[in-house]
Amino acid sequence: MMLTCKAAMQSYTQAMKAQKLLGGYGYRSEIRRKEKNAPGGCGYVLVVKGDCSSVSDILLYGGIPYQDVQSGREAP
Repeated sequence: MMLTCKAAMQSYTQAMKAQKLLGGYGYRSEIRRKEKNAPGGCGYVLVVKGDCSSVSDILLYGGIPYQDVQSGREAP
């Protein structure tokens, strides 16, 4: 199982900026569309392979807004 962090974003543009920033730090990620019934309404989720604490610190340092982060595990 791999540690993942899901960062909720309001727009695709924000998710792309976050993906580029995190990629510069060696984090692999993918952008997924939120489900229609997801809490917080529509938007995008950036799924990052890594620790949420580090990911949120990098996003804050880069000035990229996000709504929420959740940690979890995914199969490799």
